[in-house]
Amino acid sequence: MVRETIAIMNSSSIRRAVRFIVSSVLVAGFLTSCVSTKNVALSSADKAVMRGKTVTVTHREKPHHWVMKQSAMAAASLGGAVGGAIAGAVAEKEGAEQIRIHQIGDPNLTLSKACEKDLLSKTGLKPVASRGTTTSLDPKEVAAQNAHADYVLDCFTTAWFGTYYPFSIGKYFMIYAAKMQLIETSTGRVVAEGFSNYQGKDRANAPDYDGIYSNGAAFLKSETKTGTDMAIGTFTKQF
Repeated sequence: MVRETIAIMNSSSIRRAVRFIVSSVLVAGFLTSCVSTKNVALSSADKAVMRGKTVTVTHREKPHHWVMKQSAMAAASLGGAVGGAIAGAVAEKEGAEQIRIHQIGDPNLTLSKACEKDLLSKTGLKPVASRGTTTSLDPKEVAAQNAHADYVLDCFTTAWFGTYYPFSIGKYFMIYAAKMQLIETSTGRVVAEGFSNYQGKDRANAPDYDGIYSNGAAFLKSETKTGTDMAIGTFTKQF
């Protein structure tokens, strides 16, 4: 059965699962290694030349959401890389199903809409529609994929998952992290950037696994909103 399961999992699923396992055990002080975690405000010099120029907002795929059950994590630790890959793939599949069932929207869109509105009001930039889906995280590549505008505003989720409190039985919390980069497309230069990382800390009122998705996934929706609101507040301070 294990061999059959591994056979139907592609390498992408395994890589995502491994990233998930690493993220789950590094709960305290979570940071993402694939993007800058700096907050850099837009300079007055850059802001002065923006009025009348154009900006587009990236379109990215909806981020993955998952929650690793405490029992699955224990089993994964005994199964090594193979066990971790299987547990991670199962968690990702269950997470996607919960997002579908409860019709939870794309947090990337929430970030992008709020930040674009704030950016336009502060700079006088003119919006133009996005073209295609942005896939790279590298600023120069993001600029190249959105070269039809003078600037590109890139807001995206870097982590959206749940895990259990250490030394607690069946109590879970959420982590939500996001990144913003405002890029001059002609040069690929990042003119403003931000990073936000929210981690639930209310252990006394933490739900069990089923409680994350009960009442229409009220807990997940509330924690996601808290995380995205925090990110928007951080990002808009950079404009």
